[in-house]
Amino acid sequence: MRYKTDRPFTQEELKSMDIIHDPNTVFFDDQNEESYVVDDFITDYECETLALFFMNNFNTIGHTINDHVLHITYPMLITEISDIVRPKIYEHFGNDVIFYSDVAQADPISVGDQFFKSVKPYGLHTDAVTHLEGYRPYKDIIIPVQLDSIPMSEYVTFNQRYRGRATHFMRGRQIGSFANYANVIRHQSYEDYGVENLEHNARDQQILKDIMPAHIPMSIYEGLSIEKILPWRPKCAIIHDASVLHAPVDYRKHGCAYKIGLTLHLMKRDVDYNNRLEGYYTPFSRYTKPLIQA
Repeated sequence: MRYKTDRPFTQEELKSMDIIHDPNTVFFDDQNEESYVVDDFITDYECETLALFFMNNFNTIGHTINDHVLHITYPMLITEISDIVRPKIYEHFGNDVIFYSDVAQADPISVGDQFFKSVKPYGLHTDAVTHLEGYRPYKDIIIPVQLDSIPMSEYVTFNQRYRGRATHFMRGRQIGSFANYANVIRHQSYEDYGVENLEHNARDQQILKDIMPAHIPMSIYEGLSIEKILPWRPKCAIIHDASVLHAPVDYRKHGCAYKIGLTLHLMKRDVDYNNRLEGYYTPFSRYTKPLIQA
């Protein structure tokens, strides 16, 4: 199914404004652990099974939003996916981790776990889901499944952290961006919004200039330094704390037209954590409206 976002502001307004879905979101605590990759997290056969599932089922159960977000939602409720991935995640983290798919089915729009196809590199962002009452963000895990034309790409994690809800960091970037869940911040220093550990690193800035998407201005990386450049390779698992700022490199520079992967936002039970909104179409935004079928 094809959809487009019902934006509450004009394109021109969006080019110059911050979008804060919930100005009262309480920041979360997390582990301050380094990011890492687990090689061969799934087998060749399991990887091929997941790739075939996406290709065979996307046209019937997948969503295309604004012509560039292609995903299957709530993947951990799909037996063919869950039977492969769930036992491995429980073995790695313990069975007290919570999947967004398992506890967020009342959300009118899915904003968490997804089986996705990327045709355009995302910009700098975080993915923390903060609105589910009694659940605190814990880890992001990305399982690459397929790349077009090349054996691997790369994924950059930064030393800087943001312990609020999912956010697109767009300092100096003038595009009319509105996401149904993620905040958009662009006007002030990232430190003013609560980003931690800002620093200037000239060497890292040059590396980023060489590897990141050319259509994204370097101004969005001001004050950031590289934690790691991790391989985005089918079968592996990329794992980092939910607060870590991150972004993919421009895989298109190497002739790759798309990549397919599974992204899961793991949570922990925390009865004291709650940012649920009341009185709006969704429990997570004062702005978001129903998607429009295109």
